[in-house]
This record gives sequence, C-alpha cells and structure tokens, in this order.
Amino acid sequence: MVSDRIFSARNTAVLQEAQGALNVAFGAILSAYVGVSLSNIDNHPFDHHTLARFFLGVAGFILCLCVGNSVILRGEFRLGIAFLTLGAGAAYLGLMEARHLGFETAILKILSTCWIVALLGSNAVLTAINYLHHRDRT
Repeated sequence: MVSDRIFSARNTAVLQEAQGALNVAFGAILSAYVGVSLSNIDNHPFDHHTLARFFLGVAGFILCLCVGNSVILRGEFRLGIAFLTLGAGAAYLGLMEARHLGFETAILKILSTCWIVALLGSNAVLTAINYLHHRDRT
C-alpha cells in the first residue's frame, strides 16, 4: 500500500511534468500566432516600442501564471493569487499593446483563458484525486 504522502507527491510530480508540457504547447501556439501577426503587419510601419511593451506584457503574464500556479500547488494560495493577479495585469497591458499593433485580440484572449483554465483545472483534478484517495482513511 502506498502511503498518503507518497501518493500525493507522485501525483503532484506527474501534474507538474504535464503542466510543463502544457506551458510549452501554449507557448508554441502563442509564438506561432505572434509570428503570423507580425508577418501580416510587416508591410506596414509599426512602433518598435509598442512591440517591446507587448512582449514584456506577454513575458510577465507567462512568468506570473507559471509561478503562481506552482505556488498554488505548494498550498500557498494567497501568494499564488497575488502572482495570478499580477499576471492578469501583465496580460491586460500586453493585450492593449497588441491592439495598437493590429493583432486580433480575441484570439489572444481565448488563448490566455484556455491556458489559465487548463492549469487551474488540472490543479482541481489533482485535488479531487487526492481527496478521493484520502477520504476513507480518516
């Protein structure tokens, strides 16, 4: 019989590995969309400073989302929510810059929402699995 602590640790390790793959997949999709959008505006002049602010907003969103999610997995919910809130702010700033660049912001909103739901949803699944495994043992 596997102990409760080992069961939870193994599930968390598997989830973190899966979420790493999820982050890579969504990052690749985001990169592909940005590349296509930039190639579409290549024939028009655009502001390089706005483009830099867009990338900084996206980088802040990704960093805060990943760190916030990891912190939540460790059980530090307040700190995780703080990081997710900072990430939402960075995503909003990036979205405003994307609008100025001529990107289709609806696609960016859908992609960001799916990414957040996938990460936090997988956390909820892990919590449910651990709960179901431990509920009869108390």
